[in-house]
Amino acid sequence: MKKKVIIISIIFLVIAIVIASVIGYSIISKRREKEANERLIQQKNEELLANIKSKYNKTVKMNKESNLYSLVDGNYVEDGKIGNAVELTLEDMPEITLEDKYFKIANMDYYIYYEDIDKIDTLTEKDTRYKSYIPFNENVVTKDTTSFYNDSGLVYTINKSYNLPIIIKNEDKYYVEFQDELLYVKKDDTVRVEYADNSQEESLKSVSVITYHFFYDKSQNEVCDEVICHTTDQFESHLKYLKDNNYFTMTMKELDLFIDENIRLPKNSVVITIDDGAMGVSSKAIPLLEKYDLHATLFLITAWFNKEDFISPNIEIHSHGDNLHNPGVCPGGQGGAIKCVDKDELLADLAKTRSILDNTTVFCYPFYEYNDYAISVLKEAGFTMAFKGGETKVYPGCDKFKIPRFTFYSYTTLSQFIATIK
Repeated sequence: MKKKVIIISIIFLVIAIVIASVIGYSIISKRREKEANERLIQQKNEELLANIKSKYNKTVKMNKESNLYSLVDGNYVEDGKIGNAVELTLEDMPEITLEDKYFKIANMDYYIYYEDIDKIDTLTEKDTRYKSYIPFNENVVTKDTTSFYNDSGLVYTINKSYNLPIIIKNEDKYYVEFQDELLYVKKDDTVRVEYADNSQEESLKSVSVITYHFFYDKSQNEVCDEVICHTTDQFESHLKYLKDNNYFTMTMKELDLFIDENIRLPKNSVVITIDDGAMGVSSKAIPLLEKYDLHATLFLITAWFNKEDFISPNIEIHSHGDNLHNPGVCPGGQGGAIKCVDKDELLADLAKTRSILDNTTVFCYPFYEYNDYAISVLKEAGFTMAFKGGETKVYPGCDKFKIPRFTFYSYTTLSQFIATIK
């Protein structure tokens, strides 16, 4: 009997040891599992934090069209849209935590999600020419949701109405300043246009379009005997006067808008053009334009000169024909070819010059010669503006295929120059 009791006791002891071992193992396993989960969570949090930090930069670019968010009672709420490839400056974030998945846009009460952006080193330089324009004394009032666009597409959609000065008018849009940038709102998205006292500055009523041709430097023993030659001293004296007197040098687009009365420009404005692309344009004229930071338009004969030789932030290049600048082709004057050459030949020439010059729609008549036939072919070829001679100013409403210009000569004095542009 005693032996039986001992055996039973041993059995119970073994069972107890086994149970204790199982319980102990289970506790250890659960502890280890908990520790492993905690390490996994910590690792994931560390990876997430590193990812959030890797996305933040002072300057960023949207990698897709994304939501804008507002912070409402501690929660981030969708409150608009922002376009793909829009560049932004973000507010400083000295310390980033796991809670900082939304970055605040500088100078805006809106946030973007960290996964929707990529870092960029610097922002693309914005075109600030519009800051020289005079706003209309009219404001546009938008609907309760306002979409702002640039030429590439949507920039912002904001769930609020705006009342903004009109800077440029267009057939189906109004250009306004928003976030220190010239953007537009579609007319269909507006409620009304109302009077606003935005500026009392006197705006441009008419403008002189002035023309140069060849440039040479006497100090380098260069010689140019044609009457349309200009010494570097002569050209520089003109540019210096413009700069010293705060003249605004217009682009072709701005001239087009001015003719249609869709823009208001400073009273002291002028359009500088250069014909052909021959002697001294790239080596003399362009460096001087860059020195004084003034803008000009070059009408290039594309069969004779390469546009790559004239690339400059101070020059825009438009067409003087591909190979139409040959005298004696047609009756009358110097015989410019555009007046009489077979239409198919002209269209081929104009198509070629447009393709070389990024599909330009701006033209300058060779020798300033044109007729109704020339104008009709230009229109068929896709041109929208054409320049001639004429020695008169350009006024709003003028015929865009007969835009007059003042030609300057080797003997044009500074006082004559000043009288022309006043």
